[in-house]
Amino acid sequence: MKTPARSPHTQPVRHIRLRLPGVGRSCISYRPPQRVAGSKQPTPPWIVFSPGALTTPGDYRVLLGELTAAGAAVLTLDYRWPLLFAGDAAEARRAILAARRLLRGQLPARGLARHRLPPAPTGRRRAAAPLRILGYSLGGWVLSAGFGQGFGGRPVEWVLLGVSSLQEPWHKPATRRARVRLLAGSEDGVVNPAGLEGLAAALGSPVEWLPGVNHFGLLAARVGAPEFRARDRATRLDQRASAARIARQILGKAR
Repeated sequence: MKTPARSPHTQPVRHIRLRLPGVGRSCISYRPPQRVAGSKQPTPPWIVFSPGALTTPGDYRVLLGELTAAGAAVLTLDYRWPLLFAGDAAEARRAILAARRLLRGQLPARGLARHRLPPAPTGRRRAAAPLRILGYSLGGWVLSAGFGQGFGGRPVEWVLLGVSSLQEPWHKPATRRARVRLLAGSEDGVVNPAGLEGLAAALGSPVEWLPGVNHFGLLAARVGAPEFRARDRATRLDQRASAARIARQILGKAR
């Protein structure tokens, strides 16, 4: 696996909170590269991030820092949790809408440029990096309703982190241009091993194990329900090391 290196030419990460048309409250995180005269800046890989239960984009500053240090631009959803828990279909579809709007260029280019954000990953180049839709814990569970959605032939990776069950009914993607990856920490005490094994078999996607990573290690100690934290296993990795290991796995295995 090729590991993306931190670029020495990037600036500090910027977190821009926006209310995007059709997507709602979001935060886009990005490190603008230093300008080099005569050079053309490549379009960075984009990630749409569906976070875990009762969390906000601000709870993931360390993970977002690691993802953007590797060159990615990350659109993190700021869910309205009471609506999501009540089964609101529009709230559950926000990640899908965000991905579609990015790929169709429906997030205004002028608006992105005004905030010094990179252009959306539009176009149909065969070699284009896939748009990744990352779901962590409950934020991954809610993504499964979108597996059957089309994205105009563009490559999409669904990345499920710390997820061992999906919202029913669900069906695996029918196109080769959309793939599902399962990531799990070796010390995750929250996921159900049998459920994770069943998902891997149903999706035809092996579990990508993250050595030393547990379920809550990428978050501050104050975040997460005590009853679930009590089930998690201890790890020697600190928050930054856990986030770095996750970021390397996500961005180092484009298919």
